[in-house]
Amino acid sequence: MEENIRLLIKVALLYYNEKLTEQEISARLGISRPKVSRLLKKALEIGIVEIKINTNNDLTPMEKEIEKKYKLQEVKIVEYKTEENELLKKELGKAAAELLVRIIKNGDIIGVSWGTTIALIPQFIKINKKLNTCLFVPLVAGLGQAPYEIQANNIAIEFAKAFGAKWQLLHAPAIVENLEVKKSILSDSMVKKSLEIAAKADVAIVGIGGPINTSTILESGYFGENEINELNREGAIGDICSRFFDINGNICERAEINNRIIGISLEQLKQIKRVVGVAGGKNKIQAIKSAVKGGYINILVTDTVTAEELLKD
Repeated sequence: MEENIRLLIKVALLYYNEKLTEQEISARLGISRPKVSRLLKKALEIGIVEIKINTNNDLTPMEKEIEKKYKLQEVKIVEYKTEENELLKKELGKAAAELLVRIIKNGDIIGVSWGTTIALIPQFIKINKKLNTCLFVPLVAGLGQAPYEIQANNIAIEFAKAFGAKWQLLHAPAIVENLEVKKSILSDSMVKKSLEIAAKADVAIVGIGGPINTSTILESGYFGENEINELNREGAIGDICSRFFDINGNICERAEINNRIIGISLEQLKQIKRVVGVAGGKNKIQAIKSAVKGGYINILVTDTVTAEELLKD
């Protein structure tokens, strides 16, 4: 028996410490390769070899804790290594791309919002096979004077190209002057069709905007002093698809601008099976927390600083 134990130890040391292959161990000890394999398995079974996974730098426990606390389908966290906003956005984009490649299936309808972080994701998409029956569609219309690269129509096209898929565009302004104009635009058959498709999405990919005073949405040209003051009065803490919510995750119903949006509503967004929120950075922490509380997203890609805040209360 002792002789067998010594052989098990010797085989284990050669394999795990000296990094020899099973074939090399076979040649050195004069035993068959299948026997080497059996001995290695036995060494594991009786505890001669113990495999330990070091999770000191692993973010999985934190991800699982947030998933459980907020009843989210999945959380993916990236290290907050720098206060340089653009570098963080790229890390979020890479992480989101990996997740989307895994969850998007051929035949899915995928709705996309607008924004600087969402716009970075398509360049990191790596697929083995084109998903040519997928359809990408904007969740919200065009944002005025905001750069073309971060508009939902352009992002839908870039995603579709990355996945080898199709796209359906939404040609209309995201925010209109009054409800009469909105009613007229919504009567257009192509606009109506795009919004109907968006509401049926299997997956939604959305950014989360921070407080209005620091938000990229100001670049759209739609927000004057009156709109900004109104949103501040209503306690708007962030937006998704250009629709604003407060610190408790409630829609800012009395903010008149929320009613002038051409795009799916936040209630419609909640009906989508997988809503992937991609956002990070210290200026967005409260907006992200509120979006999670409001139930507008069920999959979150964020950074370690935001993740720590989500676990605090």
